[in-house]
Amino acid sequence: MVAGIVSRRGALGLLAGATAGLTFGTKFSFADAPLKVGIPIWVGWMPFWIMDEKKIGDKHKLNAVLTQFTVQTDARQALAAGSLDVCALNTADVLAIDAVSPVAKVITLTNASAGADIVIARGVDKVEDLKGKKVALEIGSVSHFFFSKVLEKAGLKESDVNIINMSAQDAGAAFVAKAIDVSVTWEPFASQGIASGGTALVTSKDTPNLIIDIISARNDILKSRGDDVKRLLDAWYDALEFVSTNKDEAFAIMAKHSDVKVDEFAGMWAGVKMYSRPENVQLIGTPEKPGPYSEAVKAMSNFMVEAKLIPHNVEPLSMIDGALLA
Repeated sequence: MVAGIVSRRGALGLLAGATAGLTFGTKFSFADAPLKVGIPIWVGWMPFWIMDEKKIGDKHKLNAVLTQFTVQTDARQALAAGSLDVCALNTADVLAIDAVSPVAKVITLTNASAGADIVIARGVDKVEDLKGKKVALEIGSVSHFFFSKVLEKAGLKESDVNIINMSAQDAGAAFVAKAIDVSVTWEPFASQGIASGGTALVTSKDTPNLIIDIISARNDILKSRGDDVKRLLDAWYDALEFVSTNKDEAFAIMAKHSDVKVDEFAGMWAGVKMYSRPENVQLIGTPEKPGPYSEAVKAMSNFMVEAKLIPHNVEPLSMIDGALLA
């Protein structure tokens, strides 16, 4: 399902899609109903399939129903409406929910882009040389946010370039066709552009901890079923440990559920930085001493307000809860 992997970084307002359900784990008497968990298709969330195939949820007496979403916005809306209890999303999704109705919190960070987002260019040696150039990217997307920070770091503004709005796939194709000399895209489109004579001007490896994916839970579920949510987090981190100690088998499982070849999945995996539990504790911090993730939330919130994607900024402390990481 390569299209599903690609769509994870699409425009934040996308509204069409479909879902398919999968149940894993066993019912235990401690829970009246299974925890409803939404999982959009994305490389950084494929460890959930390891939880399923290796029955890691059973070890933690996890009673859950995992629902796969081909369009991430559908998952976001399901969490906001209460059709899901927990959902894998990105920071922007939770901001979009809580700016309208503060019903969800980030409970752990799953991964950050670490090379998956790329500015490819032809005939441009440094970011400062982009001034006056046409740049293809999808307005309102995570790539747009990434590019805005690239410009800011170089002392440029968006008004210094001419942004051409197109999807990441189309931006990559336009670059290959030499219809445009600068595109903001991601794999596999970036590699195709580089193979056609382009260079990677900047990648998200140069902007660590900027584009962050997370697991979010509804506030009412955290209050009424916190123990069940903790079981889910414990199983998640066991799945990550399995990837570390059984990489070949883990990649085979995750590639199968991504509908790509193992080597292709390995390339995608290399473009994300997966966060461990200790790293989460440091990045999230506490209400008394917030960690660096709060600054990433502020930056994304400011971008979304300026782009008119949300009506107002969201205070980071109101949407982050790392209590279950202990």
